[in-house]
Amino acid sequence: MEEPMTELETYIRQFSSLNRAPGRVWTESTKNRAPHKPILLLAVLDLMARGVITSPFIAVTVDLVELNELFNLYWRRIIPLGQTSSISFPFSRLHNEPFWELVPLPGQKITPASINNIASVSQLRTVALGARMDEDLFHYLQEPASRNALREALLRSCFSEEGRAALEEQATINAEAYSYSLELEQKAHLPLVQETLEADAYKPAVRDQGFRRIVVTTYDHRCALCGVRIITPEGHTVVDAAHIIPWSRSKNDDIRNGMALCKLCHWAFDEGMMGISDNYNVITSRQIAANPNVPGFLLTLTSRSIIGPADRDLWPARHYLAEHRREWRL
Repeated sequence: MEEPMTELETYIRQFSSLNRAPGRVWTESTKNRAPHKPILLLAVLDLMARGVITSPFIAVTVDLVELNELFNLYWRRIIPLGQTSSISFPFSRLHNEPFWELVPLPGQKITPASINNIASVSQLRTVALGARMDEDLFHYLQEPASRNALREALLRSCFSEEGRAALEEQATINAEAYSYSLELEQKAHLPLVQETLEADAYKPAVRDQGFRRIVVTTYDHRCALCGVRIITPEGHTVVDAAHIIPWSRSKNDDIRNGMALCKLCHWAFDEGMMGISDNYNVITSRQIAANPNVPGFLLTLTSRSIIGPADRDLWPARHYLAEHRREWRL
């Protein structure tokens, strides 16, 4: 007589048999089926490992930046360029799996028709407060051994050997980047040194992701120069993590050698069109308005104070700012 499955084995079977639509658009790497659900679950597993998801309920009323970024990192490793997806698609369609349930807004009802109409996070938020996973599944996901077993089930059942290898590599990068960002955070109040961490100990992808995470969150997604802060409903943020002295020269990912900058201010800073004084005021180059340039609002930022982190100790280091000014003769 066959022994009954344990609860963990039941969840492993459910993860291994996700309902995924077939289609010619999907390649052998995803076993010719839609990859949205397993990719979102891989991102959820990462956030469980980080302690970011702390209850069985995952809200969509808060910003989804970290979940979205992890989803897209996995997506880009396995899906051809040009094909994109909103995390709202798998977030809502997982409702059809036995371990995931959308929680409707008051007065709303989750129906197959309402789910099929969801194509963006904005639409998802008109229907649902979020999603609730099984309480028992949540507890299993808190344990490294069972979490890894569920991850392995997803990878083996939903992806080819080549696809699985790419996603496993991305999972390792994500974990190491998170650890790297925590190390940067721990060292952020120590005296500045030439190299905050051993550069050779980390892959470029790990270092880039970890530096971006700590800088963007420290500046609360706000551009230090112009002050713009925009996070789209899909969880896309307007800012980049910019080095004051480029990594290629400084080998330094200290937060104080970085700023969150919007795309335009990032370009203008890197091109020497903008700088920052010792008093943390914006400087604009005379060249920015040279004929036939039309700098628009950038000139209005001249002499305005930058917008730094809430923790004043994490503002840009003055000697890095001075080196940038010397380089560009600002």
